[in-house]
Amino acid sequence: MQTLLVAAECKKIIEQGVTTSIRDLYYALKRTIPGTHENTFEDQSESDPVVEDLEAALDTLREKLHLIADRKGYLAGNIIINDAGDRINCAKMGSSGWAIPSNVEEEIIKFENVRADYVLVIEKDAVWQRLNEDKFWKKQNCLIVTGKGQPARGARRLINRLHTELGLPIYVLTDSDPWGYYIYSVIKQGSINLSFLSDRLGTPDAKFVGLTTMDVEKFNIPKNVTIKLNKGDEKRIKELLNYIWFKPKEWEKELRHMLKVGYKLELEALSSKGIKFISEKYLPEKIKNGDFLP
Repeated sequence: MQTLLVAAECKKIIEQGVTTSIRDLYYALKRTIPGTHENTFEDQSESDPVVEDLEAALDTLREKLHLIADRKGYLAGNIIINDAGDRINCAKMGSSGWAIPSNVEEEIIKFENVRADYVLVIEKDAVWQRLNEDKFWKKQNCLIVTGKGQPARGARRLINRLHTELGLPIYVLTDSDPWGYYIYSVIKQGSINLSFLSDRLGTPDAKFVGLTTMDVEKFNIPKNVTIKLNKGDEKRIKELLNYIWFKPKEWEKELRHMLKVGYKLELEALSSKGIKFISEKYLPEKIKNGDFLP
């Protein structure tokens, strides 16, 4: 019953040519079944999995069913995007950048006049702002994207499209901790609970540019800006070592080195070498030398 209710509502909004949020969908369908004291849905935790069931059954994305989520993420760089008929020059968006919408499918978002050599995906919004202010994307001829932590589906789908349709290499920049490394794995392989959408939300060719604990010695980063691992960190690192996508020897070496030295680092730790160190020294050198983890 719940599946049919969600499917019928999606059909209705598609025919009306409108979109709605998954939160609105839940409220639109929540009602008491006549003659009973039972509701169609008690909580959104019941309707959300039904949407995923429909995605899997129909081999589609919820965005194509006209369902959207909160926008999360920004992009700047040498690309012109046609956003629902409006041409957006992402090199002229000032300090804010272009806000990545929930639905970035080709029916809505079209790529025009792309002059970038690669895409740099940045975990933290504050670091993205640093690179945008330094015009890193202009000096390095790239696109800079942030998902503001774990990227939402729209950002991950956009990254996938930039790679598969335009052939742009994807480089990922996160904190040097097990949580940042997991964010990288989601960008690369997709999330476990949405594994059936990995071909559209994951980018297997993505490479990890940093930050790593190995960089402390390579770039003479002061030890006093490192953060001691806690029990939760150590537990999570050991879990990552068991994940198949962290089995490459380069990743095993990094994760075991993190356990050995007993510390992690935030991207902001690079500021101890100078505010513009990340944009003028760290990233240009690593990208030029191809110093990536797979």
